[in-house]
Amino acid sequence: MREGFKTVLEFLESNMDVEDEEEHLCNQYESESNDSKVRRLFYNLARAARGHKDAIKKIIISIESDDHTVGHYCSICGWAVDFGKSPSVGNEERCSLCCQKFALLETDGDYVLKTLPQ
Repeated sequence: MREGFKTVLEFLESNMDVEDEEEHLCNQYESESNDSKVRRLFYNLARAARGHKDAIKKIIISIESDDHTVGHYCSICGWAVDFGKSPSVGNEERCSLCCQKFALLETDGDYVLKTLPQ
């Protein structure tokens, strides 16, 4: 597992389980229905779940292969603070909007920002 993304990866993997179950149930309901409109509805819902799983899988692969940008929102102005794709704990960046300085730290497997003095 890539450092700094523990909670994000847990959430994404849990979401994959939900989408798997949704796809399975929708396929089941589609096959059991006698109404063509209801079958079409469940077909489309199952298809959407497959799309969600594909998108989530791409994000997980991106994170695990260190190809995912590490970013947080500035606690002062809300602008994105970008630490790039392969930052190290302790790296420092400034918010490009308000110039507040932050350090990237890791707590319990997750990246967190520490506000630094100007």
